Amino acid sequence: MKTKFLTRSLTLVALFLFSSQAFSQVVLSPVFNQLRLEARADFDYMHNRESIGTLGTESDPYGFHGKYFNLVIGGNLSDKFSYFFRQRIIANPGSSSLFDNTDFLYLNYTPNKNWMFRLGKDALAVGGFEYDAAPIDVLFSTHYWDYFYCFQLAVSAAFKSDDGNQMLLAQVANSPYVHYNGEPWNSGHLSYNLFWSGTFGHFKTLYSANLFERDDNGLMGYIALGHKLLYDRWDIYLDLIHHSLESDDWGKNFAVVSCMNFLVTDDVNIFIKGAYEQNHSEKDFLNFSAMGTSIDCLMEAGTSQVTYGIGFEYKPAFCKDVRLHGFVAKRDIYAEDINGNELGNVHSLNVNIGITWHMNIHRMFKERGL
Repeated sequence: MKTKFLTRSLTLVALFLFSSQAFSQVVLSPVFNQLRLEARADFDYMHNRESIGTLGTESDPYGFHGKYFNLVIGGNLSDKFSYFFRQRIIANPGSSSLFDNTDFLYLNYTPNKNWMFRLGKDALAVGGFEYDAAPIDVLFSTHYWDYFYCFQLAVSAAFKSDDGNQMLLAQVANSPYVHYNGEPWNSGHLSYNLFWSGTFGHFKTLYSANLFERDDNGLMGYIALGHKLLYDRWDIYLDLIHHSLESDDWGKNFAVVSCMNFLVTDDVNIFIKGAYEQNHSEKDFLNFSAMGTSIDCLMEAGTSQVTYGIGFEYKPAFCKDVRLHGFVAKRDIYAEDINGNELGNVHSLNVNIGITWHMNIHRMFKERGL
């Protein structure tokens, strides 16, 4: 019975996608100007070595695993209203909200070419180019990127210059502390975000100043300055990030992230990436043990990390919707107490190879004249 049902379902899907006669009257645009499925699967080998005092452990996990499976829909409802939706198609239900597994679900209102207003599930308006990339395209990431709960319900207003090269955006949203430690959507934690993006020829910027309400009724101050040079065959970015738990935290909690891409051929890209991150805030040192965890939601108290690696991307000319990728990345984590005494360290080596696939349903319709 299940086999017959599956066979019939696949047949209906095939007819939906490929029958030009059945859908010759269907107009997808402008209601749908984006309609696609995207997926990524990887094979990872990890070598982990951990030491705490005189004790040490090693492990070597490896195997194939699915990384992402997303449904993406976007389009125009009228000449002033548009929408965008990206859903992670996974089996686990959300723990804090119906929209936990929804990255984007927002409505845009653009009364003219200069102004835009947005309401819905969105990425927090935070600067930096690693943060700006779609998760499916981040091949290996920094620690703060891994723990940043960036997709939150929000309201935003933005002003764009006449040439479109400058944008200033103000946003009020749930704090990234929502979901952190299981905090629900109605925990009363908000974020206040001011974001600026600029394009000056080959030079681009993504800057932000942010305030995130914390679990202990305090605020995390956050500044992210993203800089990028972009040319025909290469680009490089440098992200400078600073976050503080109190006024005297300057220089104690920060991250520096950089990545360079070089297009060897039209099909092959080689990239190198490195980052340094740390949290040495005294407030975090003094409070994290009593609370059971660090009050910095991006970095554990008393830790510093170095991440670096090299990788490649291959998009064959005959099918740019398929990407093969691979990398080798190293991460070294060091932990110390408030007096600077070493508590332990972790060293991990990650060898990865994988494939990313986009099924651009909207383009398939257009190519068939639908």
